[in-house]
Amino acid sequence: MKIGYFGTPEHSAKLLKALVDSKLVEVLFVVTNPDRPKGRSRTPEHGPVKKIALGHGLPVFQYESIKKEKDKALSDFGSFPADLYIVFAYGSILPSEVFRHPPLRSINLHGSLLPDLRGASPLQTALWKGYTKSGITIQYITEKMDEGDIIASQEVEVTPEDDTGTLMDKITQAGIATILDLLRKFDGKSFSATPQDSSKATYCGKIKAEDRILDWSLNAEDLHNRIRALFPDAVATTQFREKRMNILKSKLSELTPELPASPGKLKRLDKKGLLTQCGDGRFLEILELQPENKNRMSSSDFLNGFRIQEGETFG
Repeated sequence: MKIGYFGTPEHSAKLLKALVDSKLVEVLFVVTNPDRPKGRSRTPEHGPVKKIALGHGLPVFQYESIKKEKDKALSDFGSFPADLYIVFAYGSILPSEVFRHPPLRSINLHGSLLPDLRGASPLQTALWKGYTKSGITIQYITEKMDEGDIIASQEVEVTPEDDTGTLMDKITQAGIATILDLLRKFDGKSFSATPQDSSKATYCGKIKAEDRILDWSLNAEDLHNRIRALFPDAVATTQFREKRMNILKSKLSELTPELPASPGKLKRLDKKGLLTQCGDGRFLEILELQPENKNRMSSSDFLNGFRIQEGETFG
């Protein structure tokens, strides 16, 4: 089978590499988002998918808006008679003229068990809501986002220690295994698929700036779930001594709740631990944090450097 591949970030690059290494398909070309400025020099840098593609000598196409440049894109792809397009975290919505272009159409790897969590942030939302299981879905691409017929799905366990980074690793590995299995069984016909039950659909949007701000009046479990959902990309924030404090990692404390609650109140745990009281009186143990304009640090380093005073709070 000959394919065109659409993707941009690191986890998408892993799937591209797996496809190339598998020899199950011939990757004719790759489409990825434009190079973006990086570092202090603001020099445009290749994204992870582009680096893999160039390393294997694959043609690479980039568009600021593939929707607006669909005619150019179709002209570009015309020299490459792909049977199927595979999409994983491309970062832009494909117009119908593009996803319907190959004979076998286009399939997408989505990071949830559809129709649950259609939308832009399925991993973060699964963690935020405290899911104990999630998964991946391979679906046909349609005009409506994440509503295509389901070709395959695979469940993935979500542990209390998972954050978006670790869950993405699990999702990516499950997605790679499922797609390679589909390709091994390919018989020359379109993949069989099952329509989604839209009555069971749930939705998730993009993470907004205000979503990052921790409200310590919430219960401890909700706050822990938000912190791990936002790490490592968006990162949860609070205030400390009138400056921003990023909260990177946490865990639920087993200490007895103190009521009435004093949300945000800080407390030492032995010599190294840092506790923050939440709205339900329970404590959240802060494991890693990052003061404004400083490097990330452990709670013990924070306590040694900042020497919190009785009655100080986050938020």
